[in-house]
Amino acid sequence: MITLYGIEWSRAKYVLFTLTELNLDFQHVKINPFEEEKNAPEYLKLNPLGQVPTLVDGDFVLTEAMAINFYLVRKYGSEKLWVDRLEDEALIYKWTFFAITQLESACVDLILHRKVFDEKDRDIKIIQAAEQKLIKPLSVLNEYLADKDFLVANQFTVADINLAGVLSYAQGGEYDFSRFSNVARFLGAILSRPAYKKVVGG
Repeated sequence: MITLYGIEWSRAKYVLFTLTELNLDFQHVKINPFEEEKNAPEYLKLNPLGQVPTLVDGDFVLTEAMAINFYLVRKYGSEKLWVDRLEDEALIYKWTFFAITQLESACVDLILHRKVFDEKDRDIKIIQAAEQKLIKPLSVLNEYLADKDFLVANQFTVADINLAGVLSYAQGGEYDFSRFSNVARFLGAILSRPAYKKVVGG
């Protein structure tokens, strides 16, 4: 039995999206990264950092959302959400790492400082810096998506899940994607999938 620890609005969302797309049976244990439950001794045995998500598959324990997604797709996907060519596989890794290194911190800052934190803890300077930081990578992504519906091999893959999952934080943080019309189109299509709507309760 697969068990996933984390909640829907944490990085566990990326993994829940993948599990649902693959139609896998799993147990979902809701660990809130902002609550003390993440420091419970039994959870720290699985994830010593006290972070989410954590996946347990039999005797195998894995942390880090993107690594979990790669594992699930390679083990259970039966070629779904993956590609055949090495060059396309490299692009899956590229766009996943792009999401993590170029987008994620700013996207998370937006939702934290616009929605999650109490009003007194929100910082307009952090919001402004996050929006500025997103301009260049979103410009690059927007140009890349000009003639594409998906990131890799003209098909829906785990790269789309990973990158759209990251961008969903900016969307939740009321980021205006209108100047990046191709990104907005891409994000709208990926987050309209039934699997994602099921994850977030839409």
